[in-house]
Amino acid sequence: MRGIHSHGVVRMARYIDCIRAGGIRADAVPETISETPSSLQVSAAGGLGIPAAVRTMQRLLEKAASQPIVMGTVNHSDHYGAAGHYSTMAADKGYLAFSMSNTCPLVAPTGGRAAAIGNNPFAYSAPGGKYRGLLFDVCMSKVASGKLIIAADEHKSIPEGWILTKDGKPTTAPNEIWNDAIMLPFAEHKGYGFAIMVELMTAVLGMSGMMSSVHSWNTVPGRDANTGHAFIIVNPAFFGGEGQFRARVDAMIDELKACPTQEGVKEILYPGELEWRREAEALKNGLELPAASVKELERAEKMQQY
Repeated sequence: MRGIHSHGVVRMARYIDCIRAGGIRADAVPETISETPSSLQVSAAGGLGIPAAVRTMQRLLEKAASQPIVMGTVNHSDHYGAAGHYSTMAADKGYLAFSMSNTCPLVAPTGGRAAAIGNNPFAYSAPGGKYRGLLFDVCMSKVASGKLIIAADEHKSIPEGWILTKDGKPTTAPNEIWNDAIMLPFAEHKGYGFAIMVELMTAVLGMSGMMSSVHSWNTVPGRDANTGHAFIIVNPAFFGGEGQFRARVDAMIDELKACPTQEGVKEILYPGELEWRREAEALKNGLELPAASVKELERAEKMQQY
């Protein structure tokens, strides 16, 4: 509904592929490794990332009611969908929150011509008062792999500089994503540095697989994908009060919206504004899925028929 078609239903058939191949345990039950009033360490036990991440966030939200800051990590997991879903779970309850995950190596370090670090999505969300609030959700490459999949399905070329072929050569062909294409970091060394930050939080601190030890979208029976996630929730009640926090978020957004625009630009958008508008429109009038999403849903439906 928020217009992020590179995640969500377009991925459903791929989850089933991994379960059927034996790389993801459909019957896995998340296990608590360690827990304190302000921390939580969870193992997804080789199962799907989404239910493990949702359960972890639900437990962290319980803790956040009485703590200034809480943090949780998940290891032995797999792809957990859109990072912003989890930070928004907290923002909708009045908290400032951060969500992140590592992935298998997909991105070349600055100057490299081989995938060495994950695309490592990172998101933050914060509640407003008169505004829904802020939502920022990005991966560390110049473009999400899901957008390459959609471009390939629609037979469209992509800008040079988004990806390299598996041999380290520039390409404008999105279908190279199916041939071990190498992603390039956004903003050169800046995206590379942020990818390392996420790896520190999810892998080094969270005790998940690290870099080449991560096998996201695992289809190998008996092998653990060992993807890692990390979540941080801040309770504004301990930092001046929730009401004041929401009001100050509103004031920040007001100032951003008041910024003079460049020629040809209609308005300044704050992080999340476009997504909230799309969500409201979808709730009112429904939504049209791109062809790639419909194709994967149809493939998933056929799987369930046999």
